[in-house]
Amino acid sequence: MTSLTVDLSTDGSLPYDLAGKVTPPASDAGDCQDGSFGYDFEDKQTRAQLQLIDDLQKLGVSKYLDLPQLVVVGDQSTGKSSVLQAVTEIPFAINDDMCTRFATEIVLERSPPNCPTEIKVSIIPDPDDSPERKQELLAWHPVPFDSGANLDKVTIQDIFQQANDIIFGSTAKRSPSRHGRSKNGLSSSILRITRRGPKETNFAIVDIPGLVRGNGTNSEHRTAKNLVEKYLKNPRSIVVVVIDVVDLKRQEIMDMWQDLPDAESRVIGVINKCDTKQKKSHDWVFDLIRNDPTQSKAYYLKEGWFGLRNRTASEMGSSDSDRDKCEKEFFAGPEWSMLDEKKLGRHKLKSALISMRNRHVRQSIPQLLSEIQTKLEKCQRQIDQLGEPRTTSQAQFTLINRIATEYSKRAAGAVNGHYEDLTHDRQFARKLIRDDLDIFKADMMKRGLHTKFITSQEDAQIIAPTQSSDDWAPELLKSYAWIRAAINNYRGKEDIGEVNPIVKAQLWKQQIGSWEEIASQALEQVERTVDEANASLFEKACPDTDLRSKLQAWLQDDFHKVATDARVELQRLISSERDGQLFSLHPTMVARKQEIREARIQAILADCILKDSTRALPQAGQTPLKVGTVQSRTIVQSVLDNNAELFGVLNTHDSLAAYYDVAIYRFIDNFALQVVERHLLGPLGPLRLFTCDYVTQKLYGEENAMELNDLAGEDPAIAQQRMDLEAERASLEESKRRVQSFKIL
Repeated sequence: MTSLTVDLSTDGSLPYDLAGKVTPPASDAGDCQDGSFGYDFEDKQTRAQLQLIDDLQKLGVSKYLDLPQLVVVGDQSTGKSSVLQAVTEIPFAINDDMCTRFATEIVLERSPPNCPTEIKVSIIPDPDDSPERKQELLAWHPVPFDSGANLDKVTIQDIFQQANDIIFGSTAKRSPSRHGRSKNGLSSSILRITRRGPKETNFAIVDIPGLVRGNGTNSEHRTAKNLVEKYLKNPRSIVVVVIDVVDLKRQEIMDMWQDLPDAESRVIGVINKCDTKQKKSHDWVFDLIRNDPTQSKAYYLKEGWFGLRNRTASEMGSSDSDRDKCEKEFFAGPEWSMLDEKKLGRHKLKSALISMRNRHVRQSIPQLLSEIQTKLEKCQRQIDQLGEPRTTSQAQFTLINRIATEYSKRAAGAVNGHYEDLTHDRQFARKLIRDDLDIFKADMMKRGLHTKFITSQEDAQIIAPTQSSDDWAPELLKSYAWIRAAINNYRGKEDIGEVNPIVKAQLWKQQIGSWEEIASQALEQVERTVDEANASLFEKACPDTDLRSKLQAWLQDDFHKVATDARVELQRLISSERDGQLFSLHPTMVARKQEIREARIQAILADCILKDSTRALPQAGQTPLKVGTVQSRTIVQSVLDNNAELFGVLNTHDSLAAYYDVAIYRFIDNFALQVVERHLLGPLGPLRLFTCDYVTQKLYGEENAMELNDLAGEDPAIAQQRMDLEAERASLEESKRRVQSFKIL
């Protein structure tokens, strides 16, 4: 808000002559006579300082940091409007409560000679208003209104009424006298009235709504008190405290300003309605004006207290000159003549305010630069946190492409095992997936077989207790009951000792029945690993949470398709292993089957013959012949093979066992390569899909502009925040430049 102003010549320079002497306004009756209001305070240096503050105000920097300002505060009905009228000569409507419902800023600016006096009226919106509401208030002007008109009482009343209507709504209920307080309470919007002319004294002052009597339960009391506290807490506010002569202790403002740590130096007191003081009573009024710290320490002010006598009800139509004459005669009375005349009357008050303001501005300037720099750094951080602006298709496309470039570079490293540029171990996709595959392999080896295949040692242990080789077949068939039952269940046209081919297929399905469950669980785990790595990579490539969520949602359909394809691929593998032919070209399969048979014979020879020769077969126990000797191994094999049923069972078992040893590793490898590598880690997988080529294919061109905007377009609230921050940055940067270039003259 503009609170301190300085006059300019038509070319923007300061109005002083070539010798550097300040040129005062043309002499005329009233406030603007040379010297009557302390033009000695407006020397070259002071005017330059005021010019700087005024420039900062025009840049709008007062929205972001505190600038020097004069504010008038006080309780309701203490005559703040009368004081304003006395100081500004603008005829505020006395006792009109409407003007106390929102702050009013009065700005007086001196213009170059021969320029006409002009009036400007505007509203500064509440900072918490919506953008639409702010625009509505900023666009408001009273109608009809002539900028060259005089600010008489009728004009002022009309301005306040129209401002009241736009701020609170024209439908607000009013009392019949138009002076009743609306139920809508108070507003933080500010009515600004600027008067610019060659006879003005550079001056600005803010009138704050009066403190409403009541307590914390009264909403208007709270609002008024909060508004007053806001201005009081501004360390660069010059506070004009207005009280009347009724009762000092009942005026709440007297307690509020004393809580300020620097109250003595930036508070100036005004005792209004001095003509209503009763003789020989209310002597505290004199004590305040004397401002003796030894007599009235609690209310002592460095700038002092001033007494005013304003127009009475019967004098409302009198001129300013008549008002000044009455005031001068009043203070010449016996009670008041004992006081310092420099503390009595509106002219003395205004002169003191100008002096105090100029000094306050001079003291404030050195602190502004560091505060502007701090605000500027904070503003820049907030802008950086919003990311790049996304208001055009080009900006949106460029942003998405940049994110895709950053993401794909990191994702390639994650998949290929190059982790140098990665920032978190959750992004080490290749390592984590290898861990998952190792767990899958271990689980397959542990749970992948429905019924364990019988080892050669187990066969030997079964027949070891038997007395005769004739007992081997019955004993062994007991341990292979699950195979024997399957052979019997599927008996068909095969000869004795033969096995129906369907038996191995059915037994195989039974043996690998858990593969689907184990592989599905492993696939889910790999998908989780990929998702977590993907999320971590996205978080690094795209810090903007909202945009990141939109991008991931946009890619989700293609991610889902890849996951579906991986599951279809897994089902193909399962189907091939479960329902296909038990076939392998692997060279170890035949050797493995022979190895199982040979191991069984060797185990039986070791346990049943060599350890106990008395239990050996008759042929094996005889002295070996020199010609046609029959070895023990051949005898054992012939015993096992001579029983057709046992031969069929053992042959089926050994075939399945040999095939299983080949098939389980083949399935583990196929799962890793065809399901995980081909799909989840393939070119269309979640970690490889989001590339610049993909973005171009999906989002480039006018036909994709709408989808691009939906995806990367900036949220309106963010766009407005960015606009506000950019405006703040521009204001602060220009303000910083102005302050840095300011020279002490």
